Amino acid sequence: MVPSCVGWRVALLFSVCCQGCFAEPSTAVLIQTARGTSDRLTKKDPLRFGENFQSNISLQIDRSAHFQEMLGFGGAFTESSSYVWSNMNEESRQKVLDLYFSEEGLQYSFARIPIGSCDFSLSSHSYDDVKGDVNLKHFSIEQDEKWKIPFIKAAMATRANWTDTAIKFLGSPWSAPAWMKSNDDMSCTLGCLVCSLQNQFQAAYARYISLFVSMFDKAGIPIWGVTVQNEPGACPLVYEGMHFTPETERDFVKNHLGPVLFRDHPHLALLVYDHNKDHVVKWAQTIYSDKDASKYVWGMAVHWYSGDQFDNLNTTHYVDKSKPILATEATVQREKDPKQPTWSHGEHYAHDMIGDFNNWVVGFIDWNLMLDMFGGPDHAGPNECEGIIKCGSDAMILADNTTDQIYPQTFYYYMGHFSKFIYPGSIRVGVMTNDENLESTAFVRPDNTTVVVVMNSHDDPVTYKLLDGVSARALNVTILAHAIQTVMYQNN
Repeated sequence: MVPSCVGWRVALLFSVCCQGCFAEPSTAVLIQTARGTSDRLTKKDPLRFGENFQSNISLQIDRSAHFQEMLGFGGAFTESSSYVWSNMNEESRQKVLDLYFSEEGLQYSFARIPIGSCDFSLSSHSYDDVKGDVNLKHFSIEQDEKWKIPFIKAAMATRANWTDTAIKFLGSPWSAPAWMKSNDDMSCTLGCLVCSLQNQFQAAYARYISLFVSMFDKAGIPIWGVTVQNEPGACPLVYEGMHFTPETERDFVKNHLGPVLFRDHPHLALLVYDHNKDHVVKWAQTIYSDKDASKYVWGMAVHWYSGDQFDNLNTTHYVDKSKPILATEATVQREKDPKQPTWSHGEHYAHDMIGDFNNWVVGFIDWNLMLDMFGGPDHAGPNECEGIIKCGSDAMILADNTTDQIYPQTFYYYMGHFSKFIYPGSIRVGVMTNDENLESTAFVRPDNTTVVVVMNSHDDPVTYKLLDGVSARALNVTILAHAIQTVMYQNN
């Protein structure tokens, strides 16, 4: 079921969705966030369609050109995020849930769950730290029951208040238990070469990942999919990691993980790679070309930390067009003054999402749902630092646990221009522009509404024609400098 609302009321921290938006079929809804104004996902005056007209700058929507189907948007339930949330008062906890998961909020429909600990955990741990326990008799998710699972269940309940379409949960491991690895360490202190899964424990580790799915299912959190390994080429020195090459991950999927997950959870989606776009083509070619491995793989997971590299996504799509691409992590350097958030962070997110979606990506999952005022806590380093020492991270919501105040950051609002209006099941359609200052992407939703997202990250406003190529109707639109707009209209 898609959201019933296509109109607006004011609630929470910004204008939000309600009924009665398209009073006339000849009008379009305009939502705007703009620097130097109070506009934050704000409904502006409706736009009125007219006949096509001459314009120096134009955006043309081609609803006859269909591309990928969208799955959704979300963030990650890290232990750090869950700990910060748990230490807020009840009112602030509910406000966070509403900002992300309610009909009035971002309408998140996707979420990532670290399998065991990661850098944004309070300590380093696995689900079975008993050395040599190949039968996994001591496997336990008790640590997650402290903070992560209560946060997840509260999010599920918030979303269930307005839709019967459940959150899709994606599990991602940072490391196998230390005793399964060549270096007997959850991190990669000695580098990549010895930070790998030992051959003798590959079967046990496949069962370990399967048991995570089973235990979360038992806890009432159905897992939609898992990735094989978070950032298999990163080999971090001070937090959890494990090294795979394209070939070793292919073989682990083919000989162990794929068969076990297919046996135990036949409807589970298995995603490979889960790292930056710079090497995604090589990984796709290596794994997809092996039919005995590829048959277990749903698609490819990517991160953004190596830069745009949107052409690599397009190339990856054509390696195997049946395999979707999902963006599974993104973040930026921590915000030193959460009360005065950096505007460019929002533009960075929107630029990446537009480029990703225009190159076959089917959804976008942010990193930590929330952090404290220092971009933590995390166990990988100090939580408060300045100068050349980098630590902590930004999040769309930062919280002060001493005052119970929360601070949505700029990229929270930029994300909303996508996640609130591009429903799961929407189909990307064609969009063309003759102005390099405008970045845009377009979709047709299941309710037959066209949604166009347009960003101007430059210093001057731009007036442009938005032409629906099928109906030949046109809108005259002005976008302010450093602004993002979502334009929505019903199709004839």
